[in-house]
Amino acid sequence: MATDTPEEPRHPTEPEEQARTGSPLDALGGTVLPGHERWEYCVIHVNEDTSQQPSATAASEKLGGSMSPDFIEQQFPDQYRRKPSPHPAEQLGRFLNKMGSKGWMLTNITSLGPLQMYIFRRRKLN
Repeated sequence: MATDTPEEPRHPTEPEEQARTGSPLDALGGTVLPGHERWEYCVIHVNEDTSQQPSATAASEKLGGSMSPDFIEQQFPDQYRRKPSPHPAEQLGRFLNKMGSKGWMLTNITSLGPLQMYIFRRRKLN
């Protein structure tokens, strides 16, 4: 006795789809249409550096005051020299210009939990 159960939809195989449309399937099973733009994406996680430069005062306190902050700065100038850092906007501008020079266009900035993600795209070359 036959039952009237709906038949599962059948998806065409790659050779069937290519024969029907003349186009291959992409990695997700969709048809790659000729003449349509294709994109590649790049997702960058941007960290906020909250670390502080070493402090000669903190080092002096850690040593129980046995060495003064001035002495520590004089003896270890490479570790305790004030290093000027560029403003975050300047750093971000440099990063975005570098990505742009490689053909990437910023399309979105989004947060994923505590992470800040920058999403770029560019035309995919065949």
